[in-house]
Amino acid sequence: MDKTALPNIEHIQKLLLYGGPSAQLQEELVKTPDTEMSVAVLYHLALRHGVISPTAAREGLSLLATAGTAGENARNILEKVIADSDFLAVRVMR
Repeated sequence: MDKTALPNIEHIQKLLLYGGPSAQLQEELVKTPDTEMSVAVLYHLALRHGVISPTAAREGLSLLATAGTAGENARNILEKVIADSDFLAVRVMR
């Protein structure tokens, strides 16, 4: 996957993902060297779609198809969005 196609994430410390019927915190993804690809893809989807919907999740999975294990966190989150037919709002913590 070409990381230049993804937004700059230098300013991000972590992503907070909210969803479910009460829009409760579902996941916290701290940016580390192991999670940078996941943070970049989830941030890209949030910028492009406003929220991560099942449609956006499918797009994210196609972006991650060539990322190997680098995007494993995002892959798990996106697969859950599709399985649950849920939406996730993304809050960026700087």
